[in-house]
Amino acid sequence: MKYERLFRHDASMPNVPNIKSILGLLEPYDPGSFPEDIAVRYGIPKEAVVNLASNESPYPPPKSLIRKVAKELERVNRYPNPSYRRLKTAISEYVGLPPERVAVGNGSSDLIDLSCKITLSPLEKVVLPIPTYALYMLSSMVWEASITYVDTEDSNFTVKAERMMPHLKDARLVFIGSPSNPTGMSVDKEELGEMLKSTDATFLVDEAYFEFSGMTMAELLENHDNLIIIRSMSKYFCLAGLRVGYALSNPTIIQSLEKVRLPFNINNLAGTAAIQALKNIDYFRKLGQKIISERILLKKELETTGLKLFPSDANFLMAKLPEGYDADEFTQELASQGIIIRSLKNILGLSGQYVRVTVGTRQENRRLTGACKTILSEHVRHP
Repeated sequence: MKYERLFRHDASMPNVPNIKSILGLLEPYDPGSFPEDIAVRYGIPKEAVVNLASNESPYPPPKSLIRKVAKELERVNRYPNPSYRRLKTAISEYVGLPPERVAVGNGSSDLIDLSCKITLSPLEKVVLPIPTYALYMLSSMVWEASITYVDTEDSNFTVKAERMMPHLKDARLVFIGSPSNPTGMSVDKEELGEMLKSTDATFLVDEAYFEFSGMTMAELLENHDNLIIIRSMSKYFCLAGLRVGYALSNPTIIQSLEKVRLPFNINNLAGTAAIQALKNIDYFRKLGQKIISERILLKKELETTGLKLFPSDANFLMAKLPEGYDADEFTQELASQGIIIRSLKNILGLSGQYVRVTVGTRQENRRLTGACKTILSEHVRHP
């Protein structure tokens, strides 16, 4: 397995005194293409581009939420209250834990960075089952951590205690996505419990997509002080553009996260939107069921095109391309037709040609399926 892709010498970046040398070796996080990029590249109207690459909800939040946010614009001259007491109370009521077990951040990505900040020093050991979300690696590398990768491809991308525990000795921080990005698979609660008991390492379990699976590790917080759960309001709650996330853990870890986060890191518009979203939970539950139903249907339809689809507990699907087809070329062909998906070529822990597809609306999913069928059938005729 090759891991060099995360590192490259950036010849354009001079050696600047007092700047970490690791930054000259790291590639920045790649968010993929956006509709405006595809519109410019292929001359397609932006509104005609279907974005199925970023695991966002294809639906807007309720109009009552939008009106509340619009009203909040009248006071953007004022700072938000940095304690975020109202937001934490709303989250506390939603998750069934006291407010002292809740920290907030500017999206779950902020909380990933903050968790590294409170746990890691240079050369300390981080364990990552792969494939996984690249930001875990990048955030760890900025702190010059020593990273141990644990492959899961040969176990159908399931994270098993038996496979992980030999690597947990002297570990400081362990990242686990549940459901995992990009596989969509959840970790088993008993497997995680075994790992938590076997080490003093802090486990960060990323539950950004948990509402789509209905499976959470929150009950393990009661007996395990080395567990942090982070969640996002971006996916299920349709607030990707406003950036709100939260962490659940023991009060000591929560206080530590709160100490190192920047003041005013969630703006008034985002905080208001998050509170209103939690007040409108029935609206989002209906949307969530709609997305899950579409995921099941989309999986069946994409399987008829020649793609190999994997089980998913999230709002996206991972697929393996037929032998001989390149993931980058495939995504570029779709992009030329105004459809954006995510190539997983060269992702650590994936030895074949994989792509990731966000579940869209029925119309968007049909457009994707039709395009995949055309492209892959052409490949069969002209390999």
